Amino acid sequence: MKFFFIVVISIIFGLKGASAHNSSDTLNTNKQAPVNKQNTLKLKKRESTNNWSINVVFSDNGFGFGATLFKDISRNVSGFGSIFFSGAKDGREFEQVDIFGNTFTPNKINRLFMIPINFGLQFRLFRESVTDELRPFINFGITPTTIIYTPYSDAFLSSFSDARARFTIGAFVGFGADYLTGKKSSISLNVRYYYIYLFGNGVESLQSKELNFFGGLYLVFSYNFMH
Repeated sequence: MKFFFIVVISIIFGLKGASAHNSSDTLNTNKQAPVNKQNTLKLKKRESTNNWSINVVFSDNGFGFGATLFKDISRNVSGFGSIFFSGAKDGREFEQVDIFGNTFTPNKINRLFMIPINFGLQFRLFRESVTDELRPFINFGITPTTIIYTPYSDAFLSSFSDARARFTIGAFVGFGADYLTGKKSSISLNVRYYYIYLFGNGVESLQSKELNFFGGLYLVFSYNFMH
């Protein structure tokens, strides 16, 4: 009888120990589950997006170049800031060539240059409809602009010692697309319309003909460095 009682007590304590061990394993498993989930998320591949770019600009005002810096805001939206430097001219001026082969522009009194600083937002379109290598977008923003003019009668470099400047602010809207050329680079074409108006008196490129409007269609070609 005493032996039977000892066996029963041993079985009861053995079952309790096994139950406690199983409960401990279950708790440990539950605690580890979120960690494994987090590890899985960390291992998920990150999508490459534009970090910065170098730009080439073409418009009726002339040829220019610049650079752009991007900042991701959400999955489909990014902010950007850029600075361009380009020439500007009056649409009424025409170059001519003298008998010695030198080019000149009749009645021209100033060389004009533009430095637009752009701040804008860019929205990616049709993410689910097109391949990831092609990324259409629209963008818009504001553009504080400096108009610099130098005497045409002076040599090009020395004329900057007498340079003057006017300031204004405009806006732009555009559309385009990025095309991925690799994991860390892409090229893009952006068509923009700029409204840049110099309020008050304009600037003379041609004698007695003031120029106030410096906007219009701009083509921006970019080589993008991604991250």
